[in-house]
Amino acid sequence: MTFNELTTRIQIQHTQEISAFRQDITSPPYKAGTATTLNADRRSVRMGPVQSVEDSNANLTIVADVEGLAWFTADKGLLGSCITVSIAGHRRNTGTRVHLPLAECDAWVEAILGGAWITHVYRAGDKVEPGGRLDVASYRLFLDERRNPVSKPQAVADSTLRRLEES
Repeated sequence: MTFNELTTRIQIQHTQEISAFRQDITSPPYKAGTATTLNADRRSVRMGPVQSVEDSNANLTIVADVEGLAWFTADKGLLGSCITVSIAGHRRNTGTRVHLPLAECDAWVEAILGGAWITHVYRAGDKVEPGGRLDVASYRLFLDERRNPVSKPQAVADSTLRRLEES
């Protein structure tokens, strides 16, 4: 199945969950910070378990952390925020961890964040070969104070971040 087919299938099968999840991570009480307030707010939103579209024996748990950039940088005045999306898989019948196909994880992130933002998404962690599998997949999207996607700020020192399109 191609990446676009995976994304479409996820969007069709999980429309309600994705819509509610996206709303929770991108709307008020979203706090990007202002010049007069410390930009260090943080909150977590969870979706799942939802069934994997590639492995009928696996469920996925998807967690998004929405953080002011000051939460994980030394620049406490840095405006904007970061959405970190993490995806983990578990066997439906036993709950044990299962490795996830990289393509499905990427498709979930596109389905959640939308096509307009996907070009600004970074994959975190060690590089994985195309067709590879991950134990936990993590992605980051940086937003300015007006909630527009931006490149990774220089103050973010994570050297494992690679643009999704480059990894």
